Amino acid sequence: MRITKLTWIILLGVAAATLSACSANPTPTPSPTRVATQTPWIIERVITATPEPPTITPLPTATEAKPKTPTRAPTAKPAATKSPTAPPVAVAPSATPVPACNLGTVTLIFPDNGAPRKTKRTGPASDTFDFKWTPFQVGETDPQIGYRIDIESKIGGKAVNSDTVYISHNGFLRSGQHYIYDAQRIFYLASPAGGENVAVAWKVTVVKTTGSFDDQGKASGTVVNCGAPSPTFLIQLEVLDQ
Repeated sequence: MRITKLTWIILLGVAAATLSACSANPTPTPSPTRVATQTPWIIERVITATPEPPTITPLPTATEAKPKTPTRAPTAKPAATKSPTAPPVAVAPSATPVPACNLGTVTLIFPDNGAPRKTKRTGPASDTFDFKWTPFQVGETDPQIGYRIDIESKIGGKAVNSDTVYISHNGFLRSGQHYIYDAQRIFYLASPAGGENVAVAWKVTVVKTTGSFDDQGKASGTVVNCGAPSPTFLIQLEVLDQ
């Protein structure tokens, strides 16, 4: 607690007045003859000290750190990708080279165009097709050169059956320049017709093969044409009801 300035001024004034009185009356005061009965008064002054409001020192405020805003977008690393495994490539087998061939066209000789022949409804007859044509050259040649005979049976414009046979050029010459199409094959050409007569169309084409001819009607390998097919001839095939 503290004393205000006004209190101090009053006390100094009282002290000064007392000293002044003592100096003005130098005669000593005789000792009192009786006991003082009065209680000397004491001036009391209640001095109230006004407490100052407590000052609270604020604690330092913890500032929450804010994340810094990135100035540019982070660069995303590309996800690691596995290199795709390429499927195994199937290796195609080496193709047999197709032979080049240009040997022309043959001329059909026999049977004559429109010639009659016979077969049976129940089986082959005695007739055969004795195919003859002019060879593309007189002498022998490459054994891979030959002929293809295309045969087709029809009723009107409707196909009934068909067949294809081969013979080498050299084999054709050795056989007397003809090819025998037997009676059994003739029966197969007509049998799907159910006993009706059919017309058999035939033509010959010069061909070359990468394989060979067996001279029994078959060829192996890849066969290509060496020219245009011959004009088509017809055989009128009568089916006997036997």
